[in-house]
Amino acid sequence: SDLFNLPLASSCQLCVSTEMKIPLCKVIRFNIDYTIHFIEEMMPENFCVRGLELFSSYLFKDILELYDWNLKGPSLENDAISCPRFHFMPRFVRFLPDGGKEVLSMHQILLYLLRCNKALVPEEEIANMLQWEELEWQKYAEECKGMIVTSPGMKPSSVRIDQLDREQFNPDVITFPIIVHFGIRPAQLSYAGDPQYQKLWKSYVKLRHLLANSPKVKQADKQKLSQREEALQKIRQKNTMRREVTVELSSQGFWKTGIRSDVCQHAMMLPVLTHHVRYHQCLMHLDKLIGYTFRDRCLLQLAMTHPSHHLNFGMNPDHARNSLSNCGIRQPKYGDRKVHHMHMRKKGINTLINIMSRLGQDDPAPSRINHNERLEFLGDAVVEFLTSVHLYYLFPTLEEGGLATYRTA
Repeated sequence: SDLFNLPLASSCQLCVSTEMKIPLCKVIRFNIDYTIHFIEEMMPENFCVRGLELFSSYLFKDILELYDWNLKGPSLENDAISCPRFHFMPRFVRFLPDGGKEVLSMHQILLYLLRCNKALVPEEEIANMLQWEELEWQKYAEECKGMIVTSPGMKPSSVRIDQLDREQFNPDVITFPIIVHFGIRPAQLSYAGDPQYQKLWKSYVKLRHLLANSPKVKQADKQKLSQREEALQKIRQKNTMRREVTVELSSQGFWKTGIRSDVCQHAMMLPVLTHHVRYHQCLMHLDKLIGYTFRDRCLLQLAMTHPSHHLNFGMNPDHARNSLSNCGIRQPKYGDRKVHHMHMRKKGINTLINIMSRLGQDDPAPSRINHNERLEFLGDAVVEFLTSVHLYYLFPTLEEGGLATYRTA
C-alpha cells in the first residue's frame, strides 16, 4: 500500500489568522541543527474535523501516550466539548497512473487503520504459523519489522518490532512468537549517570590532558592512564549500566497498527511546532498590551526566554524520550556534538583568533550567538544610564561618589 510506506508530513492546519507571521522554528535533534519553515497551503476539502480528532487521539494518546500534551489551553483542559486549537491532517498520498500524486482523504486513512487493526499473531492460527516454511516466516517477519504494534492497557502500550522470533523452547507447550525490541535506557539510569563513573571519567580526562601536554611521560603514568581506561570500560559493559537494552516480549495480545516508526518520528516534531506557534501568539498579545509591535520577532523571543530554558517537546521531556525510544526510528543519524556549543564558547586562543580574523561589514548581520548575555549587557547599560540620569535630577547637589552609592543601592 502507498499509505503504508509514506511518512507523516509535518503539515498542520493551524487555527490562526493568515496575517500572523510566524518566525522560523530552529531546533536541534540528534546533534543536527534544523530550521523548520511554515508554508501556507490551501485548505483541503477531503476531511472532517471529527476525523482529524480521531486520528490525533489514536496516534498521540493511544500509541505515543503524550497525555501531558494539552492542545486546548488551561481554561478548557477538562472541557470535552471544546475544539482543540490545532488540527493535524496527515499528508499520505497515492500515486496516480500519469505519475502524479493525490493526497488521501481522512476517510481513506481511517479505513486503512481499521483494515490494519488485526492481531499480530492470531491465537487460532498460531499452530499453523509455527509450521510455516522458514522462507515464508522470514517474509512475514520482514513485513512486521519496523512496524508499531500496540497492546491496550499495557505500559508502555506500543512498541516498535525489530525482530520477530518463533523459537519454541518447550516442544510440549505452544508459545507465542517473541517480539524483540532494541531500546535505549535513559542517560540518568545508564553508566553516564553513575556518580562513580563520572568521578572516574573526570580523573581520566584530567590525567590524559596532563600527559598530552607533558614533555616527558613516565611509564608509571601511562600505566595509571591505562588502568583508569580499563575501569571505565568495565563499568560500561555492566548489564545494569549499559545504554542499549534488548527487550523480549510475548506477541500475545499485541495488535498491528499499520503505522511505521517514521510516522512516529515525524509526529514527535508537532509538539515542538505547536509550542513555537503558541509562544509567538502570546508575544503578539504582549504587543497589543503595551501598544508597540516589535519588528525582530526572533530577538523578542530570545529576550523573553530565560537562559535556563531548553526547548524540549513542550511537555514532560521524559514522556517524549520514552515515546521516541519505543516507537521512533531504531538508529537515527547523529550529527556533531559541537553544534550545541559551537557559537557559545567565549574563552580560548582559537576563539579569539577566529573573531579577530573576521572582516568588518557595512550592513549589520544577525548574531549567531543564541543566548541572552548580549541582551543582558545592553539592558544593564540602559538601566544604568536611566538610573544615573534620574538620580542626577533628584539630587543635583550631590557629588559623583554619592550618586554612585545611590545607584548601587
